Amino acid sequence: MLKKLFIYFIVLWTGCALYSCQKGEIVEDQRQLARVAFKSYSGENLGIKKISIDGEFTNYDGPKDSYLFIFDKSKDTSVVIAFGNEDKIVLKQRLALKSGSNIFGVYPKSPLDPTLVVGKNPLEGAQSDATNYQIKILNYNKIISPDGEPVRLAIYSGTLVFDENTFEEKMVYAEEPILTTDLITDQIPDNFIKIPVAIPYYRATVLDKDSKPLLINGQQVFLFLRLAALGSDPIALIYLPQKDPDVIFEDDWVTFVDGLGFELSNVWLKK
Repeated sequence: MLKKLFIYFIVLWTGCALYSCQKGEIVEDQRQLARVAFKSYSGENLGIKKISIDGEFTNYDGPKDSYLFIFDKSKDTSVVIAFGNEDKIVLKQRLALKSGSNIFGVYPKSPLDPTLVVGKNPLEGAQSDATNYQIKILNYNKIISPDGEPVRLAIYSGTLVFDENTFEEKMVYAEEPILTTDLITDQIPDNFIKIPVAIPYYRATVLDKDSKPLLINGQQVFLFLRLAALGSDPIALIYLPQKDPDVIFEDDWVTFVDGLGFELSNVWLKK
């Protein structure tokens, strides 16, 4: 197939050149051989089976894991569609192509939509640091944000303290937060949040956009960050999905949460 494509391209180019010579004119050929490929930022197999460019299907080049096509340099952009199993569209985007190699980095549109998009790596910008979790947080919970309202998180460290009167360990949180985040929405934030790995317990108080405690039916809202599952040297995007409050007890398993508690543990993308 590749050999036929090259032969077709050479014949086409030669024919155009001969025709131009016969007319006594110099006509620049607008079509050149090119290739396109997509790479996942997080390294997984994208499952792309075929690609069309402006309605014309490309030819797969197995050894280079890319797709060959005839590039028309008279076009500024082209509609590129990638298909997965059963001809399901996994990417559809207008892209600026060039002759030669076109390699695009892609990631899922959101944790709720696996459709791929070409864009800047959302995991970019964090340097390796084994002492801190480096995370970005997205919120899709309609109980907390019914109409997509932005929120902030005041994140507090917690410590289990032995109570000599009850002979039980009780969770005690620091009086001041280790940090208060920028606004959190369902869109990817620009900056990573750094949280020390050495501290085992974290609870975040949900604040409104004006940094006041968010109240739902008169109750405060808390997120319990489960970050240990990220492993060592973690860089990740995590999100709160749509769900009801699912944390009843503090991490001492004795004290009731004084408000609405949600576990924050869903990982979307991770280095």
